[in-house]
Amino acid sequence: MKKGKNILLLLFFACCFFILGYFRNYIFLTVNDRAAALVYNAQSPPMNGILSIFRSYTYTELITAKWILTFLFTVIFTALSAFTVYITFRNQQYRTVSIIFNGAIFICSLLFIGVATLVPAFARNGFIMSRSLEHFVQSPVPTIVIVLAIYYQKRMN
Repeated sequence: MKKGKNILLLLFFACCFFILGYFRNYIFLTVNDRAAALVYNAQSPPMNGILSIFRSYTYTELITAKWILTFLFTVIFTALSAFTVYITFRNQQYRTVSIIFNGAIFICSLLFIGVATLVPAFARNGFIMSRSLEHFVQSPVPTIVIVLAIYYQKRMN
């Protein structure tokens, strides 16, 4: 019964990651569309519901909002990852490993932005690397890697 319960829990968490990822993508695409409309002085796509708050933002305010949203979604995905790992294995140490793993990826992303800011020749590549790392940490992939690594380690012992 425990195996079936774990599978159901993992399916539930997979759905949570999917819904959160969809919501995150929807927000960022909307903000990016609004920012592009401001830069190119073009018609902005409609912004419905709560996202209509971005309608009155300037380009600089949109970029600031994206930084805040990036940090917020990183924290939410890390919390979901830690919770998933804890519920799956009922072990505080594994939860901590999940938080450290996601935190390390986030810090690496910040380092790429820092280097890109200090070395203009690296700006484009630094931004791309940072963005790629953030997309990685704001996905279920780190959780999948951690769960599989723990499962493999347990099977080997």
